[in-house]
Amino acid sequence: MKHSSWKGGLGAALTMGLLASPVAVLPAYAAPNGIVINEAYVNGGSANAPYLNKFVELHNTTDQPVDISGWSLQYRSASGSAAPTGVAPLTGTIPANGHYLVGGSSNADNGVALPEVDATIGASFAGGGGTLILSNDSAPLNPLATGSVTGNPAIEDLLGYGSSNTFETAVAPKPDSNSDPRSLNRAGFVDTDDNSADFTLSEAVTPTNADGETGSFEPEPEPEPPVAGDVVPINEIQGTGTATPLAGETVTTRGVVTAAYPTGGIDGYVIQTEGTGGEAGAASDGIFIYSPGTVADVAIGDHVEVTGEAGENFGVTQIEVVAGAATVLTEPAEEVKSLITPWPATNAEREVLESMLVRPTGDFTVTDNYDLNRYGEIDLAFGTDALVQPTEIAPPGTPENAAVQADNSARGVTLDDGATIDFVRNMDRALPYLTVENPVRVNGSATFVSDVIVDFDFGVWRFQPVTHLTPDNADEVQPVTFAGERPATPVEVGGDIKIASFNVLNYFSTTGDELTGCTYYNDRAGNPITVRGGCDARGAANTESLERQEAKIVDALTNLDADMVSLEEIENSAPSARIVTRRSLR
Repeated sequence: MKHSSWKGGLGAALTMGLLASPVAVLPAYAAPNGIVINEAYVNGGSANAPYLNKFVELHNTTDQPVDISGWSLQYRSASGSAAPTGVAPLTGTIPANGHYLVGGSSNADNGVALPEVDATIGASFAGGGGTLILSNDSAPLNPLATGSVTGNPAIEDLLGYGSSNTFETAVAPKPDSNSDPRSLNRAGFVDTDDNSADFTLSEAVTPTNADGETGSFEPEPEPEPPVAGDVVPINEIQGTGTATPLAGETVTTRGVVTAAYPTGGIDGYVIQTEGTGGEAGAASDGIFIYSPGTVADVAIGDHVEVTGEAGENFGVTQIEVVAGAATVLTEPAEEVKSLITPWPATNAEREVLESMLVRPTGDFTVTDNYDLNRYGEIDLAFGTDALVQPTEIAPPGTPENAAVQADNSARGVTLDDGATIDFVRNMDRALPYLTVENPVRVNGSATFVSDVIVDFDFGVWRFQPVTHLTPDNADEVQPVTFAGERPATPVEVGGDIKIASFNVLNYFSTTGDELTGCTYYNDRAGNPITVRGGCDARGAANTESLERQEAKIVDALTNLDADMVSLEEIENSAPSARIVTRRSLR
């Protein structure tokens, strides 16, 4: 189901807590010398990128040339609170009403080369958010703490976008994902001292240097919608094998929309032949429609006709449908029924269900929640027992080890969230499924209460909710409920000495605010919690966070009631270490 941007995507969301925080709103910089940041391209080299490199284009809004020798373009991460991590010295003159081009790094190898740049910046500014500062000084703006740059005469202009904690009035929007080809463009060179009002996302990406040379990229013309032919049933497009027998061919088919993903990065929907479901046939009656151009035009329950190219993407059969090649039909269609089924044990049985609407039945157990924090995924095991690492049972190459692998393959399936969002790169977003009241514990049970789509992607069978699942729509969309409490006591294994291991996760008694240069991971209210980089500490941002961390660790250790505990990830407090600890764990 997922297209090339799956799990690489960076969703588009503003950090509302930061917008509301008065300390994050900086004074306006009305371009005292007439030079403004005019365009910023933050996804250079990524999929769909028109240009190989990121760039920032400056513009002279005056009728006179302006010498910017000794100036600099500076970049600070979205959550930074110290000096910018990237400083590009600027030299030369920007012509009257002219431009100046600062070239940046590249994410990959897509796109054409920029025109000759006038300067370069080493920092790799992030697509999800950051702060670009035009300074009339070549020195780093240090300190540039959030809210501390009031009246700073060194700042000519400032652009905060996406999840940035530093901006003029409010942040500018950011691209939807790494594969979003749009750039941040200032409208008509106007500077109203409000990043959110002055900048819009534009498909017109036009890097221009001081000589007036503009980039050579020319977008490909929009493809003409394919000509519809005879309607081919979905099960014939799916075929009875692992891949469509009609790969590369233009096909027309009809079906009822059973799932739609206009947000979250999947950019498509699922259709199933009207009146089908309830039982499995020789081939699947459902199919994924990859169609960024039409996904917003359909809704679950619509009867549609689509025309496009059949093919495979990461192992799932799909039809790629361009804008104008999907029609919502007015004639009524018989309702699609979900197939109530236990999880099949073989790939052949699962292939018949690909892109079908199903209601899984039977017992499911949470077996891994590690990727919930990364991609919104929870691994399930069909049955009442979690999956086991084969080497826990027997060495590799033994029949016993192979038997565990076979059992894991037969029972395992991933519960997904209907999105491509990488939550590590989008930490301002709340996770799906996980709540304070329900921690989704390994060995807990999962019960399906609504229908899902059977999906196969990146070599893993998945259950997808029928639309992008978020905490805001969980009451209507979330397909499962979870149950399971932490065991009151460990399983009795005999013996009279209790030995435990505990990872304290970067317990550094030297906090970030004791050092210079630290940047932080912030909570949704903009408060620094842990060190992100820029200094030698890796733990708590300040005393308050350290005390909270210590209290949790001590409480956990006390309740372990172990005779011996091995601790990992504690700061090296030896006198010869680069950082000397000042506190000890209570």
